[in-house]
Amino acid sequence: MEAKKIFKVIEKHAPLNLQLDFDSSGFNVGNRDAEIVGVLVSENVTHEVIDEAIEQGCNLIISHHPVIFGDYFDEFTQSLVQHAHDNEITLYSAHTNLDAVEGGLNDKLCEVLGIEVQEGYGTCSRIGYFKEPKTLKEKAKEIGKILKDTNIRTVGNLDRELKTVAVSCGSGGRDDALVEELKDKNVDVLIGGENKLSLALKMQYYDICLIETGHFNSEILCKDIFANWLKDIGIKVVKSTKDVNPYNA
Repeated sequence: MEAKKIFKVIEKHAPLNLQLDFDSSGFNVGNRDAEIVGVLVSENVTHEVIDEAIEQGCNLIISHHPVIFGDYFDEFTQSLVQHAHDNEITLYSAHTNLDAVEGGLNDKLCEVLGIEVQEGYGTCSRIGYFKEPKTLKEKAKEIGKILKDTNIRTVGNLDRELKTVAVSCGSGGRDDALVEELKDKNVDVLIGGENKLSLALKMQYYDICLIETGHFNSEILCKDIFANWLKDIGIKVVKSTKDVNPYNA
């Protein structure tokens, strides 16, 4: 199957017009017309992931995070592009469009965390309620176990029972406008990644709890989404096992 036809399968589910202005979702590197014999799906593209694609006989990598952002190529980016080019591997990504779309990453995260979605906020967040309310301490422990995240951090009263919740995967927890919206809606807790200290202090003042997850852990579910969307394309689809969290536990 030609690479561009596989791109269309992804874009049918996660249209490119949903991506945010800063983003570089879509075709990144390689050949749109290449005949694809296998697809490797991952959250990130690293040299280890490219080597894994080679070993698995996959000449297309579909990742959540784009290799290229804008026009700036640092040494690391150049090395990845060259590695893929040298081995005739095409790179494609679905980033903020995957966060935003219904049935995408935020909805998948809500599903595995037992959250009933009531509405979307902006493009890359969801607001809803826990199917099983628990205290902040209990929920943080539960979420850490589900996401295999040993570095969960919290803000707020650990004994407070949480019912209403907002979810914003990746670095969505850095969104000041989202926090203002949660205050107005009296939401109990935000589950988000890479929170800013200034925002944590604001949430403490507003009496909004925070469960901070790692960026990697909150978005690794993208592999399951991609694999499900591509299950009927007629060629092999492999979930990366070499795409691992760079942070020490």
